[in-house]
Amino acid sequence: MKPMPCLFALLLLAGSAAPALAAAEFDEGDPLILDSEGFLNGHQDMLSRNRGAFEYKRQRYADAARYFRHAAFYGDKPSQAMLAMMLWNGEGVAVDRAQAYAWIDLAAERGYPSFIATREKFWAALGEDERRHALDVGQTIYATYGDERAHERLRFEMSRAKRQLTGSRLGRPGTIAVNVQGPDGRRFRRVDGALFFSERYWNPESYLQWQDRHWDLPQGHVEVGPVQPTADDPGSPL
Repeated sequence: MKPMPCLFALLLLAGSAAPALAAAEFDEGDPLILDSEGFLNGHQDMLSRNRGAFEYKRQRYADAARYFRHAAFYGDKPSQAMLAMMLWNGEGVAVDRAQAYAWIDLAAERGYPSFIATREKFWAALGEDERRHALDVGQTIYATYGDERAHERLRFEMSRAKRQLTGSRLGRPGTIAVNVQGPDGRRFRRVDGALFFSERYWNPESYLQWQDRHWDLPQGHVEVGPVQPTADDPGSPL
């Protein structure tokens, strides 16, 4: 018996320092921006997803789950899918197939094809009691982590961080440069302010649409195998 391959971990870990978004969508300066402290502080979904991926890659699964849950709090669908996979496989948390279904159902909330496919495979593998429990627990999860509430939090954080960043602009309007600090907290680089403050990064609706353009693409296939027994983890954040 083997656990489900953690497809979304492979997607997230394709680039552990930068978010797992399609490189073809990035302008030349984007990786520098996306990895900067100023940007990530205003995008808690990406910041915590990156940290979760970092911990997951090192097999520190309980820490990874904690970061993915924080990213999920801001509506990050890949992180919600990762929580589902970890609950299904018992990675850092006790196996809970009903809760795993509830999380993958939430991850599929915005209609991403790969997440929908995984949700349907989960459902097909559940027993009747698990299905009833999944529907019950799903209501609680949606109430806290669903897009309606989560995106309010994300908008607030983006607005707060952008206001704090305005003091770091240099130059005249139209020729603005921005000093960005790397994630190590030491290195500073200058980037084009028009790119740094572009709508797709700081307008919440445009930002979500920008992410949708990646995650709406098919991401491969998932095979559901029997669940591996695992010991309960009382220290789990889930």
